[in-house]
Amino acid sequence: MPAEIAAKLQDIGRVIDPPRTGRLYAPLQAQEPYRDVKVERDAKYGAADRNLLDIFMPAAASSPRPVLIFVHGGAFVRGNRRIPGGPFNDNIMLWAVKNGYIGVNTTYRLAPQAVWPAGAEDVAAAVQWVSDQIATPGGDPARIYLMGHSTGAAHVADYVARPRIT
Repeated sequence: MPAEIAAKLQDIGRVIDPPRTGRLYAPLQAQEPYRDVKVERDAKYGAADRNLLDIFMPAAASSPRPVLIFVHGGAFVRGNRRIPGGPFNDNIMLWAVKNGYIGVNTTYRLAPQAVWPAGAEDVAAAVQWVSDQIATPGGDPARIYLMGHSTGAAHVADYVARPRIT
């Protein structure tokens, strides 16, 4: 970590402050357009307005790659797969491509309008869409991995724990 960021984190103190912390780390992240990465935005995987995903793949064609689906956090009531004007959560997808994956960044319906188990159902729909469509951009539908942050992790866990959804 650069010393200037470490000092600024000390100034923030022992509090959880995602906006300020994010602003410190944002300059360290790549900005669009991303070098050697092709991005397809806003693919529709379900009927709801928020059933959208972004696909990150190498700019040059390659053999079928495993797929990493990332589900964002947001306390069940907010958040998105992409934060406009900032590098988050695209940075996770860039890591995926750099490490040999196709990255899929997805979003889901929010509470209170969408009630349980809507999040797990949205994960299931995204996984089904990826299984059906990911071969075209170079993904391997037999090798799909799920990852979530905070609420996204809860939705992923709910999805994998309840076979009737899958």
